[in-house]
Amino acid sequence: MNWIYYIIIAVAVVVIIQAIRQWHKKKVNYDLLSERVHYLQTNTYAFLIDQKFRVKETNFYELNENIQDDQPYVLGNVLHCQSGCDSGLCGSGIACPTCPIRTVINNAFKLQRGFDHVEATMHLYDENHEVKKVDVSMDGELSYVGCEPYLLVKVRKIN
Repeated sequence: MNWIYYIIIAVAVVVIIQAIRQWHKKKVNYDLLSERVHYLQTNTYAFLIDQKFRVKETNFYELNENIQDDQPYVLGNVLHCQSGCDSGLCGSGIACPTCPIRTVINNAFKLQRGFDHVEATMHLYDENHEVKKVDVSMDGELSYVGCEPYLLVKVRKIN
């Protein structure tokens, strides 16, 4: 009868070890993605986002120390998109359903693939809260941490 208890304990230990290994693997993969965000070129903004456009990691505030960090951590708000900031949350503005950037990112998640050299014109608030028309080029790289998809979005201003 004692051998049944030993088998149950052994199975429980194996399950716990497997769970810890999976958790550690996810953490390592996420940390690698996070490092890529912070070690890009200095003229490139990087955003690690989830399917709901929530920014998990970014170098935006490192490159723009004069911009206040008072916006929600959603892609359009972090970039200080006029439509997202005026409506309070990226995706809820009147122009958001037709936003080419939002469309491309949604398709990247839906089709499970990245994108290269997508150009768009954005209306962004600057540090003085004045709207500037900015041409940008974006690339997106889809990565998974476990089963969770993330998109590494790189944004560059076009001169």
